[in-house]
Amino acid sequence: MESPKPARTTSIGAWSAFAGAQQSRVVDLIVSNLFNFCVVIGAVVMFTAADSPVFWLGAALGVASMIILGWLLRRDMSRGRPLLATYPAPRLIVVIAVAAAYLARRPDDAVWIWAATGLAILAILSEPTVRLLMSKATPVAVHLPGLPEVPRPPFDPTFVALAPFAEAAVGVVLAATGAPGWCYLVIVILGTLSVLIMSGYAIRALMISRSSSIGVRKALQEYQPEFVVYYAAHNGARYQLGMWLPFFERLNRRFIVITRHAHTVPEIAELTSAPVLLPKLKSAHGRLWHLVVDSLKAAFYVQNHTANVDMLRFPRLTHVWLNHGDSDKAANYSARHSTFDKVFVSGQQGVDRYAAHGVRIRPEQFAIVGRPQIERIATRDEPLPPDAPRTVLYAPTWHGGKPNTNYSSLPLGTQIVDALLARGATVIFRPHPQTYRDPQQTGLAQDIQRRLNADHKATGRQHVFGRAAETEWDIPDCFNHCDALVTDVSSVASDFLATGKPMAMVAIQQKGAAFRQAIPMARVAYVIEPDLSTLPAALDEVLGPDSLASARRDYRRYCLGDALGAEAPNGFLREVERILASAPPRDSSSDTTSTPKQRTA
Repeated sequence: MESPKPARTTSIGAWSAFAGAQQSRVVDLIVSNLFNFCVVIGAVVMFTAADSPVFWLGAALGVASMIILGWLLRRDMSRGRPLLATYPAPRLIVVIAVAAAYLARRPDDAVWIWAATGLAILAILSEPTVRLLMSKATPVAVHLPGLPEVPRPPFDPTFVALAPFAEAAVGVVLAATGAPGWCYLVIVILGTLSVLIMSGYAIRALMISRSSSIGVRKALQEYQPEFVVYYAAHNGARYQLGMWLPFFERLNRRFIVITRHAHTVPEIAELTSAPVLLPKLKSAHGRLWHLVVDSLKAAFYVQNHTANVDMLRFPRLTHVWLNHGDSDKAANYSARHSTFDKVFVSGQQGVDRYAAHGVRIRPEQFAIVGRPQIERIATRDEPLPPDAPRTVLYAPTWHGGKPNTNYSSLPLGTQIVDALLARGATVIFRPHPQTYRDPQQTGLAQDIQRRLNADHKATGRQHVFGRAAETEWDIPDCFNHCDALVTDVSSVASDFLATGKPMAMVAIQQKGAAFRQAIPMARVAYVIEPDLSTLPAALDEVLGPDSLASARRDYRRYCLGDALGAEAPNGFLREVERILASAPPRDSSSDTTSTPKQRTA
């Protein structure tokens, strides 16, 4: 008997697996090639067959290309990609295709039509220059007294890229209705004004940026900041810096924030009234020499970025590692942390975690400061009545930057949420903020949101998701509104200990005893195995007897210390005050020749 032949499939998933590429990439290639076919063939047909019925086939292909280009632009906007100077060739061909359609309808208006077309092409070709000018016109300092700020753009630069597309769309309508060619020229002139306005802004902003770069050190010396918070990452500032800046401001001491990337400046400036600076000048001493003034005593770090080395090279500062959360992820016991003068941890668990993974840090480098971020989290150690309705927070982390840091349970999220709904639970769904930077992860999150919306319509249960759970509420709000948590390996689990409520953790990297050995937090949580075989039992405990309640309270002291509620920030604030009081400012001339290795020797 012949063995059955494998079933053939032409699905996108099969093609992506065959090509070794993500599904989103395969879709991009298919759509892009379809656009190329439609716009090129459509333009050629309309130019060569203006007096033939075949012209309408070209017109149809041209309209199809407009729709596809609009889809591509909308997709990139949803992914947060800048559109300025993107898709130049496709947009140019679209403009030419519109000219072909218009000339077929109004051949006597060729001068008007080609003038409009040439102006639209010139605007598209000028976008790289505008983008270059804007990239140089970056902010130097925000909120710093005595220093002019680089103004924000008069409007979103995306509009400059969308204007030619809008002009082409209007041109299609004008051509279809047989409007005079000068009407099209007027529309293009109005759209081109956006390029002129943005170019004028970029030139003015560039001049202010260069002037501020020269005067920033003097302004800082007059401001006399006592410490700096250094941020080197490309994204994530809102939650990574945002969890610490309010506590720094409570110190009532002058400090600054230095960020390496211009696009993070507006976001950070919304989080604090402290000056936010962007290093611009370079010399043999490095990028930061002009920002590290004599009054600075300490530097704090919240992100495990390799570029932290640029600030660590100043040995007279006391360098303090904060991190942006406490969990059993590998980022919480990195060997890089041994280069810092002080390593702040929330509890004894933080100290023991390094030793358990063979990372040698001297005892005097540690400071156990508690977890300030739990101050607004209400503690409820008493169990709910067995028949009380339950609200469960599902908060998966993101997939990390590489496979060995992927702890996310989001691919299993629909099954977890379905199981919660089947048990009559109300669900709060709050994915990690980085989730929406990945199209596939975004799709998974949106699928869960659709399920919750459908269940709400069917049952009336008041699930919380989307903007309500991710923007209007913060993490403490979500904790205070739920009765239990389902999460994975992240700082969400550690902070949730403050509530006293039950939680389940999804194992991703390991399973069984290996997971509990690698992730100590899992020993006081109900573990959901990667194959979901333990999902029913875990949810039964989370929604029922909670047999780990006592063990979890003991572990809370080990992880977070004894300070809960309003007292939670006190240990952190005291330790920062002690560091600043014991580190008087010194002459910074010795900073210019040191390296991190020399500093820690």
